[in-house]
Amino acid sequence: MVRIHARPPFYSMQETRVNLKHLLEDIRDSYALVVEEAILTELIANSLDSKASQIKFYTEPEKNQFTICDNGDGMKRPALKNYHNIAASAKIRGRGIGFAGIGAKLSLLIAKSVITETKGGYGSHCSTTWHLMNENRAPWKFIPSQEKIKTSRGTAITIEFFDSKSPLLNQEFIIKNIKKHFYPLLHPIFFSSILKYVYKKEIEFFVNDKKIEVENPYLEKDSKTFKIVLGKGEKKLAGFGYLIKLNENSSSKNFGISISTYGKIIKQGWDWLGIFPKLAFQIYGLIEIPILSEILTTNKNDFLKDASSLKKYYCYRKAIQEAILPVLSEFGEEIVSFEKNLKKLKPLEKEIERMLVNVLENFPELTSLVGIKKSKKGSSLKLESPIVNFIEKEKETKTETEKKESKNIDSSEKNKNYTSKDKKNKEKSPTLAIGFEENTSKTSLARMIENTIWINTNHPAYQKAKQENLEPYHIFLSIAWTLSYFIEENHSPQEFISQFLISWSDQKKIFSNL
Repeated sequence: MVRIHARPPFYSMQETRVNLKHLLEDIRDSYALVVEEAILTELIANSLDSKASQIKFYTEPEKNQFTICDNGDGMKRPALKNYHNIAASAKIRGRGIGFAGIGAKLSLLIAKSVITETKGGYGSHCSTTWHLMNENRAPWKFIPSQEKIKTSRGTAITIEFFDSKSPLLNQEFIIKNIKKHFYPLLHPIFFSSILKYVYKKEIEFFVNDKKIEVENPYLEKDSKTFKIVLGKGEKKLAGFGYLIKLNENSSSKNFGISISTYGKIIKQGWDWLGIFPKLAFQIYGLIEIPILSEILTTNKNDFLKDASSLKKYYCYRKAIQEAILPVLSEFGEEIVSFEKNLKKLKPLEKEIERMLVNVLENFPELTSLVGIKKSKKGSSLKLESPIVNFIEKEKETKTETEKKESKNIDSSEKNKNYTSKDKKNKEKSPTLAIGFEENTSKTSLARMIENTIWINTNHPAYQKAKQENLEPYHIFLSIAWTLSYFIEENHSPQEFISQFLISWSDQKKIFSNL
């Protein structure tokens, strides 16, 4: 008798195996921080998102254990089950700064075990232990409660390490990084000015039962505060910030302006803002804008670069620049200076407009930045009004008396002379300006402040182009180079610059007109 073995049906169950360790390592590598620092910031972010007002840390080197405990909303049993799914998250982007419980999940890479205890209200109280067994398995199970939560609701996460060498067992490491990443939450002026609209209570941090506080809860005497507002008509408060200028003998490693959202610092320096004061190393400050959480990457260290997020970023960045420039002027900082005799460059305005229309068909995310709109007659890009102009230095010949008199002109007189034709011309005014400045940084070709691209006349390439009568080429390259910073992440900056210059290449006769 011959036995015939049937093949398994095509619909037989198959298993998809995921290398959990590699997945967690990829997440870890997305942070520009050491893994312990990333774990700490993510654990704090998730506590804040759970509406915690107290976040406590305990280090027990003798047991190789680190614990973070908060008085937030906590989790009920079903939510705690889902919490152990590496890819799961019930969070919505823009509503907080945590994401998917990444802090505890990243801990699996360096921990012997991760114990999570949580109280979710209405008598819900449960605990689990979790560890990474091998590359493909991270088993967990319910265990008796650890009784680390002393409030009615909250969550406590205890990380047990293999030895006592982890930085998370060092209380100085914890304090230093709380101040580094969450300074706005420690400073009362930020809560009273803007964060009170985000958190119901001021946030308190404790390390081994000692409260963390800023050394000086009041801003320095010479500091300048300002508000960030959004909107064309009725302005809405979006953020708050301050700047401090140090004297010549002072030194600070934290120069530049930091930007934070929900109390978490995202970036620091001047590059992200596009403003470079002459005395950049003597000026520092901080801005908090909660609404920026809408456009943060998963690791909260940068901004998203899809078309929708870029449009919001342009808007917020411009509002920050508008708020900060007057403060820098008070500090005696001359932000911009211009080249003379720009009339010879006027023929380039139409050329740049034509180049923008041609290249932005493939890079539509920049249309809102440069002010080009789609024609009502079709889907293709078409200019409805001039959008580019070169700007000259404002004349400063008026005396102080004349300036005051001009400010006191009766508004009715202004309105009387303001015709519908003037209004129409105002609506059609160019939206992208191009100017020249003597930037102290010789490495930057150009930068964008509000709606103006400032070309750096101190750059060696500009000086060489000027000697060789090749200024138009340098201007086109500088414009392309500046705009390339604002394209979507799935587009190539090099391709954008190349297409922009190709669009100009068939119009070389523009040189003969200069």
